[in-house]
Amino acid sequence: MLENVCLFVDRVEAGKKLAVRLLHEPVIKETSMNDVLLLSIPYGGVVVGATVARILDCNHDIIAAKKIKCPWHNERVIGAVAERDVVTISNQMLHECFHKGKPTGQAIEQAKVGVENYIQKFRGGRLLDLSSKVVILVDDGIASGETIKAAIKWLTSRASDQRCQKLIVAVPICSANHATDIGKLADHFICLSMPSEFWAVGSFYWDFSEVNDEAVLSHIARWVVDDRDAVVE
Repeated sequence: MLENVCLFVDRVEAGKKLAVRLLHEPVIKETSMNDVLLLSIPYGGVVVGATVARILDCNHDIIAAKKIKCPWHNERVIGAVAERDVVTISNQMLHECFHKGKPTGQAIEQAKVGVENYIQKFRGGRLLDLSSKVVILVDDGIASGETIKAAIKWLTSRASDQRCQKLIVAVPICSANHATDIGKLADHFICLSMPSEFWAVGSFYWDFSEVNDEAVLSHIARWVVDDRDAVVE
């Protein structure tokens, strides 16, 4: 039997519950929403993130990060790529790839192409201005943890004058096996449920329908910056 399971009707409901939790967090109460930038990970994370951003009344954009698929099993993840070719690889999976004689280079390059496609499709190539911002990083859940780790690595490896003031990772659901590690990488880690038995993020949603490009663009449309030169890195 699963412990502490939190089931969501869909990603919108998950976003509403996550927003309520965030509104009660001291770090959010003490911060002007003008200084908050919510970054969500495509695809499903954008639905959750847009819902949270509307309720918090803060700015919202996407951060590009993509899983690196296992060379011999498409459902397994060996790591992730984020913007600026930031790569994270699971030591366990890298060891397994080595022993199976499976090269990872092609899978990594495919993920890098996917990240660049996200930036072009969903941000029109715009760069992100993180300086002095309180960043809330949102996804619809954390299973392997690789995608969120890659996003965090990119956010925290910026030059000092381009780094965010504070990083909050906020998700509806996270595997208990990864919660501690993720929590150490951010200033604050907020999660509604951390079950000890965890198979897939979708297992905790009644409706975990696929999110397409049009849906992502629709969810971020209200925050699109018309003057792209105003967003600098």
